[in-house]
Amino acid sequence: MRYLLLIIFIPLLVMGTPAEEPGAGSVTLISYNIRQDTESDEGPKDWGQRKGMVSGYLLRKNAAVIGLQEVRHNQLLDLDKALPGHAFLGVGREDGKTRGEYSPIFYDRKVWNLDPKENGTFWLSETPGIANSRSWGNKHTRICTWARLVAANDPEKKKAIYIYNTHWDHQSQPARVNSALLMLKRIKERTHKEDPYILMGDLNATVENPAVKSLIGSGLLTDHGKNKYRSSSKWKAGLVPGLRIDHIFTAPSIEAEKLQVESNGNADDWSGSDHHPVVLRIRK
Repeated sequence: MRYLLLIIFIPLLVMGTPAEEPGAGSVTLISYNIRQDTESDEGPKDWGQRKGMVSGYLLRKNAAVIGLQEVRHNQLLDLDKALPGHAFLGVGREDGKTRGEYSPIFYDRKVWNLDPKENGTFWLSETPGIANSRSWGNKHTRICTWARLVAANDPEKKKAIYIYNTHWDHQSQPARVNSALLMLKRIKERTHKEDPYILMGDLNATVENPAVKSLIGSGLLTDHGKNKYRSSSKWKAGLVPGLRIDHIFTAPSIEAEKLQVESNGNADDWSGSDHHPVVLRIRK
């Protein structure tokens, strides 16, 4: 792809395991709901016990872009420390600062520079510019963090991509339907219309849901998924046949090598989250 030429990935070591290298012609993107840090999660579900599993996985994958969901401020700080090669952007959904869940975007600083004029967070509501706003019957505030990332090796700053990372409501179907319409509207309204784009996140809906169907049916987004595994883990490491509720969709111009749900678990069959990570490898 024209905006990703000559990217170099530097291997990292994670607990003695070399970081993955996508190859000379590819880059990796991840969407991962890491499960918020909450007092009700005890034992192996407690963030203090599983944060190493989550951060180790992300470091090992050596991804150019990571979209996370359900991230509390303390978790954001933990992951920022664990991923020294990445920078992040995002805000808490309850105040537009640090309160409530984030849907942050982490990006490899060797690969990307953030466009300072083209990034932010909007709320999935009828008033997307107002922090903590809700509409359409959802009890919880929902957001989308977005950014235009410019290739770090492009002196003319013309090779770039838009990333939209979101977390839709888990109860209200009208909220999901209207969130889809808002996402499509924002994609159409992007300033640099020649730039490709990627929509990722926990949509709390499969490809059989009308809201997700509207995304794919719009002609603006392509689903590259072929392997049929659930992305909800129920805290178990093993993959189970089914449909994803976590997705990475791309502009039709982006050529994908592989999209798959991956397991991130330990020897005791505990998963790092109640979701599995979704990984997309695309061609440069």
